[in-house]
This record gives sequence, C-alpha cells and structure tokens, in this order.
Amino acid sequence: MGRFLVCFLFIFAVAQLNAQSLNKGFSALSIYNYFEAKKIFQKQIRKNPAAAGYGLSCIYYRIDNPFSNIDSAYKYIIVSFSSFNQLSDKSRQKLVELNVNKRAIDSLMNLIHIKGFERAKSVHSIESYDFYIDKFITAPECFDAIELRNNLAFELTKKENTSTAYKLFVEKYPLSIQIQEAKKLYSISYYKESTKNNTIEEFEKYIKEQPLGEFIDEAENALFSLYTKSGDINQFHSFIKKYPTNRNVDLAWKNIYNQYNREYLTSTFLQFKKDYPDFPFVEILSQDIALSKTTMLPIVENGKWGFEDVSGFVSIPCVYDWVEAFSEGMAACGLNGKSGFINKAGKVMIPFAYDEVEDFNHGLSIVKQNGKYGVIDKMGRIVVNFEYTEISPFSEKHAVVAQNEKYGYVNLKGELVIPIIYSKADDFHQGIAAVELGGQMGYINTKGDIVIPPKYDWVESFKTDYAKVKSLKKYGMINKEGEQVIPCAYDFIGDFSEGLVMVVMDGKYGFANQKGEIIVPVQYDYTGVSYKFSDGYTIAEKNKKAGLVDVSSKYITLKEFDKIESYSEGLAAVQKKSKWGYVDVKQKLAISTVYESVSPFKDCLAKVAKNNKVGFIAKNGKIKIDFIYDDASDFENGFSIVSKEDYLGLIDISGSEIIPIEADEIELWGWGIYKVVKNKKMAYVDAVNKKVLWKASGFQ
Repeated sequence: MGRFLVCFLFIFAVAQLNAQSLNKGFSALSIYNYFEAKKIFQKQIRKNPAAAGYGLSCIYYRIDNPFSNIDSAYKYIIVSFSSFNQLSDKSRQKLVELNVNKRAIDSLMNLIHIKGFERAKSVHSIESYDFYIDKFITAPECFDAIELRNNLAFELTKKENTSTAYKLFVEKYPLSIQIQEAKKLYSISYYKESTKNNTIEEFEKYIKEQPLGEFIDEAENALFSLYTKSGDINQFHSFIKKYPTNRNVDLAWKNIYNQYNREYLTSTFLQFKKDYPDFPFVEILSQDIALSKTTMLPIVENGKWGFEDVSGFVSIPCVYDWVEAFSEGMAACGLNGKSGFINKAGKVMIPFAYDEVEDFNHGLSIVKQNGKYGVIDKMGRIVVNFEYTEISPFSEKHAVVAQNEKYGYVNLKGELVIPIIYSKADDFHQGIAAVELGGQMGYINTKGDIVIPPKYDWVESFKTDYAKVKSLKKYGMINKEGEQVIPCAYDFIGDFSEGLVMVVMDGKYGFANQKGEIIVPVQYDYTGVSYKFSDGYTIAEKNKKAGLVDVSSKYITLKEFDKIESYSEGLAAVQKKSKWGYVDVKQKLAISTVYESVSPFKDCLAKVAKNNKVGFIAKNGKIKIDFIYDDASDFENGFSIVSKEDYLGLIDISGSEIIPIEADEIELWGWGIYKVVKNKKMAYVDAVNKKVLWKASGFQ
C-alpha cells in the first residue's frame, strides 16, 4: 500500500511538472519567445505530442521567427491531430486550459494546408505540386493541386508534342481529365512520326504494329495511294495480292475493272473474266456482259426520256428531262436542270451535279460546274480540277486547257504539265502538237519542249509523217524533224494520196512526191478543186478540157468527153454534152452517158439520176433500183434512205420498202436500227428483221 502511494505521488508529480512545462511553453509562445517555446515543446513532444505538436506547429507556421517552415508546421500539426484523437475526454479537457482543442488543431491545419498550397502555386511547377500532393496528404486542396499539376503537365506535353511525351503523360496521369485528349494526340503524333517520310515501308510497319490504331484507315489509304501511284492495272492487281486485307482492295478491283472495260465491249468483259478469275464481284461482271450485248434505245413518253432494249422492254423508265445515247456503257442524262450519268442497269453512276457533261471517251468525261470545266472518270473522281474555260478531249494522254484565252496542257493526273502560255494549241499527234506563240506557229513535244520553232504563219497537225505549213502567204510541207520536204513556194497544197500531193502555183497545178520532187509538172489549170490520185490516175484539166495523168506523168486526153471525175472501184464518171456515164481504167466507155447526174461507185452501186429521178445502177450498167425517188443516200449495210415529195422512207438493196415513204425524219441509230420521226412521234425500226422495236403512243 505504501509502495503504490509512492508511485502514484511520483506520477502525479511528473504530470504536474509536464503540465507546468507546457504552460511555460505556451506562455513563452504568447510573448513571441520562440526560442524558449520551441525548446520546451521539443522536450515535451514525446510525452505530450498533442499539445507540444500543436505548439511546434504554431511556431513553424508563423513567419515572424527564424524557425518558420511550413513543411515542419504540417509535420507537427499531423502529430498533434493524430495524438489528440487518441486522447481520452479527460486528457483532452486538461488541454483546454492551454487552448489546445480540436477546433484549434483543425483551424491551424487548414491554415497550413492553404499556405502550403499557395507556396506550390507560387512556384507553379510539376515538382512543387507533386511535393504538396505527396506531403500534404490530408489537405482538401490536394484535388486542386492535382488538377493544376495535370494542366501544367499537359501544357508542357503539348508544347513538346511528341508521341513519347504523350505516352509518358498517359502513364503518369491516367485519371486526369485530359487523358482522352492525350491518348488521341499520342495516336496522331505516333502516326505522323512513324510515317514522316511518306514511304510504303513506313506505312507497312505502322499497319503491322498498330492493327487497331486510330489511324489504321489513313495508313491503309496512304499505302494504297503510294503503291498504285501510276494507276497501272498491274499495280492494282499486285496491290490486291500483297495486301489482301487492306480496306482498299475493293477499290483496287473497281479500278482494274473500269480501266480494263472502259469501252464497255462484250469481248473485253469476256477476256477480263479469263484474265482475272479471282475477281470477287461475279454478279456485276455477269450483268455487264449481258448488258454490253444489249442495244439501248432512247425513248420519250409525256416529255420524259428513258431507254428500252431491242426486245421492246422499257428497261429504264422515262423519268429524265433528256438523255444521250450510251457511250462506253454510260449515258448522259438531265434531271432538274443538272446533268449526270447512268449505266445500262439504270443505276445513277455519276450524280446529277453538273451543268454540262460530254460522253465518256476512253473512260473520261469533260464536265462543267459553276462556269468552269473539269474532267471526271467513270468512278466520279475528279481527274482535272474545275478551273478552266475550255478543255479538249484527251489525245495521247494530254488535253488542251484554256484560261484567259491562253492555252496549255494537262496530263491524265490533272497536272498542268505544259504552261498556259500559247494563243493557240492543237491536240497531240504522234507526240507533237501545233502551238502559236508570239503570233507565229510551231510544234512542241509532250514535255513542252519546242521541237520545231514557231516561225510559220499557219501549220497543221502531224496526222501523218508530214504536215502542211504556211509562210509569207505560201504553202509548203515539213517532216517531224522540221525539214521542208516541199518548200513554202506554193499557193495551195492538197493531201497525199498514193504517195503524191497536188501543188498549186500561179493558177497551175501538178503533183510532188514525199521528197518534194515534182513528178507531175505544174502545168494544169487550177479551178479550185483539190485532186488526188486514185487507182493510179488523177484529173488533169487543160484548156477547159479534163484529161487524166498517171503516176508516170503520162497525160491521157479524153477528147470525146467534156469532164471526168476521179476513179472509184475501177470506174470514173465522165460527162458528154451534159450527160454522164462511166469509163474503165483503160478509158473505154463502160456505162453510156445517159444520166443527168452520177456519183462514185460504192459497194458496186452508184446513185444516178434520170428524168429528174434517182435510182441505182450496178457496175455493169444494169439498173438495180428504178428511177422513182427524188433523192437517196448511198447504201449503207444494205439500206438506203430515200425521199419522195419531202417524205422519207427506207429501202433495201432489192428496192423493197422497209419503212414506208411517209416519215419526216429517218436516222441510222445503230446496226440495222433506224430512228423514225413522224408527226413529231418517234419509233425505232429493226430494218434487218423488218419489225418495229418501239413506238411512242400515237405513232401511226
């Protein structure tokens, strides 16, 4: 009992002593004796952490002493806070006398949080925010610090703008509000960095490494564009085999298909089927093979146009304002004031978005939009941009384009390859085009190089190995090297025929060869008619009489005839006393001069007139079609359009009427098919099978 009492008294004495020390510490603190207060609190920190921690925190929080340190203030307020929460109510009550209570501790802690946060913000660095977040873990301002840190980190990351920087941000700040944007920017940067040189190898690597990447579509598109840059069919097929899973495989097949079959011929479709057995769109191929064999006839009902096939089936309803005939499997149509194209299945292939369109030619169409011309292909892609006032059809992979009344050339990619500097420009022929520069004309090649200087007043295109030119009002002829094979000394030059060309000088004409040598002397009377050699002879007019000259320059006089025309199928028309007949190559009369007018023989028949009526005779002079028509066309594929009293009809080679002579218009529309207009109503007639294919309502 005595020992217990001694212990109790000792503990009580110690407690009293500690209490007294704390009182001294807070008293010293109250009079700003920070050295004494700090000394006392440090001694009491283990024994009375709640009170001593609070006291030390106060000292370190304040700025009017050399011990000011917000980190230490936070350290000791946490000690105070934790210890205070573990005290009994009785022990807490004892601290009230020292003004140490929960409210005071919480208040100081909040002030320390704020001061620490202000310090972090004043430094405004990732490190300062990270330090605050790591050390001041109880501070509600940590959330603001995290947001500010993340914002700053993201700003710095965007400034660096590399995939590595974005990847690091995503890894370090996975819960940031910028995470989605960072991931997106990472994808963009990674894609750009991976493909910065725009090579096939880079895109292949990206696709392999990022099969689910955000830019996989762009990468596959770029790979397709680079690999098939030339647009060659073989490149497209090679692409399909090398990259079978690429998203552009179908597009590659369409390019192959359209290029191969751009003229829309049954024979090419069938050959395509053999050449490309792996073509995946078998139904399209089968449909096009069938449609390529089908003749489509433009028809009109109630002012609207459509198409029917030769069986009489209206395959494309009459819904269009106008239609043109099919060309290369596509037909230009008009709808609501705009132009587009449909295929033979009636599907709109080119939208109705253009002011004007021209028929497809070798897979390309010249179109007009907003007052400017461009070129599109069958897939509707723009080949030549809409920036020209004129565009000619492509010739030898080049098209003439115009701006501000000047001309240049674009290639099949739409690139301006020859500048717009010429006042005139012609199509390319045999790799050369005639152009005018500075008021004179010459020739350029497809690179735009001048191959024959512009020194002529006029030139024609090289459609053969020779071209006519004009200088100082005189005509000559040059070859593709620019050499004058016929000097510019003539008033007129004709066209080569059987190796010779007519030349005119001072009202006389003769013939020169391709070396410029005069073979037939320039001595015959020029009457303005351009003669050519035919069957070894040409017309030679002299003293108002027409004779013949052969290639050896031998003159053959035809004294009994007044005029002679060129030979055709071995016979030449001759006139005697206003009547016409024919002589053979030996100049002997083969068909008597009994006709009022004649024409050259064609397919062993000649149209002749007698008693003001037209008929046809054979080469032996026999009448094949009697003289009962006012006029008639030459027979074409066994049929002739004939007229009587302003009405038209159609006959065959036997003279039988296929279409009665009561039509207002008859036009050959296709092989053996004629369009007939009567009383403003239209019909189609199959002349071969002698049947009406289609007729508009009211056609009689």
